[in-house]
Amino acid sequence: MKTLKTLAFSVTLAAGGVLAACSGTTTPSLPAVSLPPVSIDPSAAASAIVVVLDEIDRTIDANQTATGLTVEEGDSLKGLVSQVRTAVQTGDVSAAKPTVDALSAKITELDAKLGTDAGTQLKAAIEQLKTIVGS
Repeated sequence: MKTLKTLAFSVTLAAGGVLAACSGTTTPSLPAVSLPPVSIDPSAAASAIVVVLDEIDRTIDANQTATGLTVEEGDSLKGLVSQVRTAVQTGDVSAAKPTVDALSAKITELDAKLGTDAGTQLKAAIEQLKTIVGS
């Protein structure tokens, strides 16, 4: 009788262990992953933005032709470029994002006048600026 109780007790313990293993309440621990912090040099980003802004200024000039942008349209675009440049040079790239969006919208609006190689270069420069600024 004592052996029967011991056997029943052993079976109960074994069944409990099997149930606990199947219940999913225990999870294996995963190794900790440690990634080094990513550091972006703000002055390098600002320098890259200024280079693109210079390119945009040049391509705006190149697009001011009889069939391209008018002087007023060019001046409007250059005004937006100037606002972005000021924000970047003061170290506030995030403040430049809305102006970059406005500049991009203005380029989209003027797309019909930008069907030349210079227009393609201007649109590409705007896309590059959006990428760098994160807009």
